[in-house]
Amino acid sequence: MIERKTILIRLYPNAIQEPLFRKTGGCVRLIKNLGLEQRATYGRRHPLNYYSQRAELKALKADFPFFKEVPHHCLQEGLIDLDRAFANFFSGRSGFPKRQRKRDGVSFRFPDPTQFRIEGDIATPDKKRTRKIKDVILHLPKFGAVKAVMHRALPHGAVIRNITVSSDGDWWNASLLYEREIDLRGSTDRSTETVIGIDVNVSQPIATSEGEIIDLPKVSKRGRERERRLHRNITRKKKGSKNRRKAIRTLARFKSAQARRRKDAREKSTTYLAKNHGVIAMEALRLKNMTASARGTIAEPGSKIAQKAGLNRSLLDLGLGTTRMRLGQKLAASAGLLLLVPAAWTSQRCNACGHIDADNRPHRDVFHCVACGHDADPDINAACNIRDYALGLWGDPTKVEIAASMPLMLEAQAKALKGRKFGNKKKPEGLPGSVCGDLGTCALESQCTSQSMKQKMTERELWNEAA
Repeated sequence: MIERKTILIRLYPNAIQEPLFRKTGGCVRLIKNLGLEQRATYGRRHPLNYYSQRAELKALKADFPFFKEVPHHCLQEGLIDLDRAFANFFSGRSGFPKRQRKRDGVSFRFPDPTQFRIEGDIATPDKKRTRKIKDVILHLPKFGAVKAVMHRALPHGAVIRNITVSSDGDWWNASLLYEREIDLRGSTDRSTETVIGIDVNVSQPIATSEGEIIDLPKVSKRGRERERRLHRNITRKKKGSKNRRKAIRTLARFKSAQARRRKDAREKSTTYLAKNHGVIAMEALRLKNMTASARGTIAEPGSKIAQKAGLNRSLLDLGLGTTRMRLGQKLAASAGLLLLVPAAWTSQRCNACGHIDADNRPHRDVFHCVACGHDADPDINAACNIRDYALGLWGDPTKVEIAASMPLMLEAQAKALKGRKFGNKKKPEGLPGSVCGDLGTCALESQCTSQSMKQKMTERELWNEAA
């Protein structure tokens, strides 16, 4: 089996490399936005795709030389990401692609392994890694040698396929995607182990059917007040000033620290659950519907909008969707199972006698069965109901879904890694190129169906977008 994983390393660019990092991210963002605008405007009448848009990069560089200062493959990867976003949209897996904003962060990818390399000790076991061994040098095209710290060793037999550079507040990270062949013939099947249920919510993030409560970090009232204060500091600074840039960096550092704290707790909790339990059942929660706004419409305005907004904020802070995804990945890698059951009645059903009544839950923190008088922690009672549903003791067993397993992971890993051949490729037949001139003054306006990316913005607008 081919295993694909990533290793995150910390980058320390110098005073020359860091501005080029930001410029590269800005140019990639600009290419994505230009390609998105071109497809949204002319895509219905013109068969635009990755190849037809990639062919315009040469002309774009000739008219706007600042594109030549950044690696060419990073620009191509931006168009690949846009092409994949449209493919997901047309297949119904996601919504229509959106414009990327500056505040969304900087990210760009190097797809060609022949253009980058790592110097240093990358194979020493993790427990023996010292500061001296952790220091490595990452060589990237047009950036040269970038100092980095590699906290984890590269597994034996792993081959790095691509590198993605991204910003995290004031820090820079590089995600190394590697591949290696592993043998699963000696792995033990854990799908026959005891099933446990877990209930996720805001007050007690993870409650298991065995009576265990796992806490996840939440944004405190003091933390929210500090975030509001940092936002106010930005609005009080003059746009374009150094003080405003300092205030923005301070807010970015604060938000990235919160994200790292959530990620660390999520990884530790999911690793603990996957290591100690082979089969786990969860509710099939529709998080998008759960976090929808309560504003309503003009004809039918909603109620308790502020309370619902606070609940949505708390749910999103916990990252329940990411928690479910990471738990499924770790269970599948260890030959376990992640089951999803319908969420209906799990919090109102008495696990002792099976009586379902809304009066069993008079309060969020209280569960008292009106039929048998059973008292229990409401979250643990719900986790027990989820476990019993997965076991077929109540509910419809045909609605139990296998969300993650070893066969599903093998099927996904068997698919080839998406990529493009490097170098110039002949444009497929039947894909006309971009037209000449402006649509408003073109003599063949009735025949024109597209407009090149370089004509979508003036040079000043392009430079402001990429700066």
